[in-house]
Amino acid sequence: MLKAPIAPQCMHLTSRDYTGRDKTDALREFYGRELMRVELQPFEGASPTQATQEGLDFATTMLPLGGNSIYVQTECTPSRMWRSPKMLHDGDDALYLAVAWGGGVFHTPRESLPLDGGRYAIVSKARVHEFVNLRGGASACIQVPHGALARRVQGLEEAPLRLLPPDSPEPALAMGYAQLLAGSATLTAPLLNSALSHLQELIAGMLAPAARGAQPLERAAADVPRLALIRRDILARIDRADLGLAQIARLHHLTPRQVQRLFEREGTCFSDFVSQARLSRARAMLADPAQRQRRVLEIALDSGFDDVSAFSRAFRRQFGMSPSEARSQAG
Repeated sequence: MLKAPIAPQCMHLTSRDYTGRDKTDALREFYGRELMRVELQPFEGASPTQATQEGLDFATTMLPLGGNSIYVQTECTPSRMWRSPKMLHDGDDALYLAVAWGGGVFHTPRESLPLDGGRYAIVSKARVHEFVNLRGGASACIQVPHGALARRVQGLEEAPLRLLPPDSPEPALAMGYAQLLAGSATLTAPLLNSALSHLQELIAGMLAPAARGAQPLERAAADVPRLALIRRDILARIDRADLGLAQIARLHHLTPRQVQRLFEREGTCFSDFVSQARLSRARAMLADPAQRQRRVLEIALDSGFDDVSAFSRAFRRQFGMSPSEARSQAG
């Protein structure tokens, strides 16, 4: 029997962990009712190519963020998640920021709200509702207790259900940051506490934007997640010699000056971060026994340098030795 993890560990759960005809029932009980407190079912209206003969095909990653807050990312076949009237008696009034990239629809006793693929919604567990993931595929949510947001949003209603504007950058920023945290190898309690505070501030801003008289967001609430995602995307492209400030700025819908300001607040700059990341990558490759037969020129090119002389000079300035000496020192 699977058990819920102790924070801040990440838990991975898949329908492959279950066998036999009761697989869907086991998922409904553990993931649906025990962890997420919803009724989880296959969507009967799915086409035969979308559904599986064994019921629900499902894989999820859960990251406890502390303070009864969690991040969840899921891949599944078409499904229904129902917060039933009976379940409301458990007292769970958490709000969750949710997105389903294949789209779906929210049903309440009074209305149905289509959710286009990639659009975000904020939903309360204190409200009877159902979400039908019509096509299956990827979805994600950040769940936060109502009380944590009520301290940040004056007059927060008890059970909101809101579709967020499709052009609003904050939901994707919050979800991308949570996804980055879930993919990190090690997470300390202070990092999670800081991340949770930033995520709660972002969600609070979505519930009560400045135009409605709310307090403006703390700068760190957006700046820290945004810079973390920028660094991630730089590192993913660090081997490309054409990597530049303008390219990264366009990717994040910012101006080059806005990106520079984010680095300046950390006491560095874009070019220094890129240079240090490239040099660290090169040193790791030089120390790798599996790459001992590769020439220094090849390693320089694979680290994003287009001039081996400039690479050698920068390497010596950074580490106090030549690339060849670093390779020899590594044995």
